[in-house]
Amino acid sequence: MRKMNFKDIFIPTISLFIICIVITSALAFTNALTKDTIAQNDINARNESMKIVCPEGETFELKIESEQGEIYEALDKNGEIKGYAVSTSASGYGGQIKVMTGISTDGKVIAIDVFYNDDETPGLGKNTSNESFTSQFKDLLTNDKIVVSKDYAGEGQQIDAVTSSTISSRAVTDAVNKACELYNNEITGGES
Repeated sequence: MRKMNFKDIFIPTISLFIICIVITSALAFTNALTKDTIAQNDINARNESMKIVCPEGETFELKIESEQGEIYEALDKNGEIKGYAVSTSASGYGGQIKVMTGISTDGKVIAIDVFYNDDETPGLGKNTSNESFTSQFKDLLTNDKIVVSKDYAGEGQQIDAVTSSTISSRAVTDAVNKACELYNNEITGGES
């Protein structure tokens, strides 16, 4: 058995240390280089989503920002409120699902847009962004809980889950319920 000396330990340790420093520096540089682009892409996705859920809105102004989500007023070209775009999220099967919910001034869901579900399973959970699922939320009331039909116990408004994606469907429904609750608490003052 060969005896290890200082050189046998020191050289590999220094080599590994230098490799770690180089890789960490490269990652930090890449992050610094792309963070503005990523932030702008997030803003663009949010803005596009607001136009989908509140098509009468020309501009969107942030009205409420809380831990639950954000409420944007959808204003027409004359500055009249045409509805509210409410951004919320919930935990799905693979991670966070972000949903934009359009709510009319009379307390009905205009439309929803699942604008981030990239961590969900392709062909399953990602299908929660399909129109066949999201269209079920149109015209539902904000003052009555929305539930996935598998969880329906006689109360609330029900929607059908995406086949084999109950967890993701529940997450989208939870995000919409959060949006409705936020709207009811912050816009109507709890009166609906």
